[in-house]
Amino acid sequence: MKKEVSETESQYFINWAKNLINVNTTVSKEHHGDEGVVYKIDSEKENYFLKIKKGSTFQKESERLAWFQNKLPVPKIVGFIEKDNISAILLTALKGKNLAVLCKEWSSEKVVDKLAEALRQFHKVNKQGWPFDKDDSRKILVHGDACLPNFIFNGDSFSGFIDLADAKLANMEVDLAAAIWSLQYNMGSGYGLKFLEKYGYKNATDDIVEELRLKYEGYQRAHGFL
Repeated sequence: MKKEVSETESQYFINWAKNLINVNTTVSKEHHGDEGVVYKIDSEKENYFLKIKKGSTFQKESERLAWFQNKLPVPKIVGFIEKDNISAILLTALKGKNLAVLCKEWSSEKVVDKLAEALRQFHKVNKQGWPFDKDDSRKILVHGDACLPNFIFNGDSFSGFIDLADAKLANMEVDLAAAIWSLQYNMGSGYGLKFLEKYGYKNATDDIVEELRLKYEGYQRAHGFL
């Protein structure tokens, strides 16, 4: 059962975030598929996202975001707090819309191209100095949840990556599986093979696409997300 954060509990962290920002703001609740809650906080100078979760912490996300600063376009950490088994993290908002929204505005070919291009950028990051996993020459840095909502574009320009708590050293197929599943979930079947070809995956076939899709779907079911 998901642990819900009440409006009263949320208000404590909203007030905390407003004090950190220290300018006039407007607050709106965002639709969010995870078990926490997310608020968008807008000010005249900059926009922010406040993420609140009960029963777990944002420590992993905070640590990984700090490591990725100046290596990839990612949100900046404004603050991080825990109180009474509830944690919150305040982040700068990347400008633009996520690919799950843009797939309703862009052509399917453009979505596939932009996703493949952004994921290649992530996978090229130098893993030297990554402190969170044991290194292995066969592994690269992966996003860990490379679904469409986690890629932000401002117009045609890539703004950056979000939701990086699961970033780790692993095989590239961890991200390819998530991307294929998310393409099918958001746009229907038939785009996985095009995506693998655009990414540069050698000898891609429909069977490989389905194997990867099922791998991510199994992960989702095992963790209670489906």
